[in-house]
Amino acid sequence: MASKKATSKSRVDKLGQAVADDPTSVRARLRFGTALVKTRSVREGEEQLRRAVELDPDCVEAWVNLGGALMLLCDFAGCVEANREALARNPDLIEAHYDEGLGHMFLGQVEEMLASFERVLALEPNHPGGHYHLGRALLAAKRVPEARTSLARAMQLGYSPAPQVLRALARHEREKAAEAADQTSTPNDGSEKDQTTP
Repeated sequence: MASKKATSKSRVDKLGQAVADDPTSVRARLRFGTALVKTRSVREGEEQLRRAVELDPDCVEAWVNLGGALMLLCDFAGCVEANREALARNPDLIEAHYDEGLGHMFLGQVEEMLASFERVLALEPNHPGGHYHLGRALLAAKRVPEARTSLARAMQLGYSPAPQVLRALARHEREKAAEAADQTSTPNDGSEKDQTTP
C-alpha cells in the first residue's frame, strides 16, 4: 500500500513539474489537475482544471473533469455549468450529460435531471446508472410506474440501488394504491338521494 501511495505521489510530482516547465500547456494542466483530484487534493485540482479551460476553452475533457471536481466540492451549480460548457462543444458526450444530471439531482431540479438522464439513455440505452438516476428523477416527479420500470432495468443491468430509493419506491406505490382505493370506494353518506324514490 505504501508503494502505491509513493507511486501516486511521485506521479503527481512529475505532472506538477510538467506544469512548472510549461505553464501554458493545457494538456499538462489537465493531467496534473485530474491527478490531484484523484489523489483527493480536489481544491488544487480544481484550480489546475480552471486554468486549463482558461487556456483552451474548447478542451472538452478539461470541462468534464472540472465538473467532476466541482461535484466533489459540493459546488453543484458549478458542476452543471462546467458540464454544459462541455456539452456546448460535444453534445453527445454521455459523461457530461450524466454528471450534469447528478448536479441537477443535488440541486433538487427534477425536470432538468429528467432531461439529462433521458439524454444519457438516448445515447446509451443500456447505461445502468442512467436508468437508476432516471428512475430516481421519475420517482421525485411522482411518476411511480415509470420509476419502477427504470429502476428495474437498472437492476437488470447490474446496478445496485440504494436501499432508501427502493423504500421510497415502495412507499410511493403504497400511497398510489391507497389513493386509488379511496377513489373507488367513496361511501354513500346519505347526501346523495336515491334515484328510485321521488
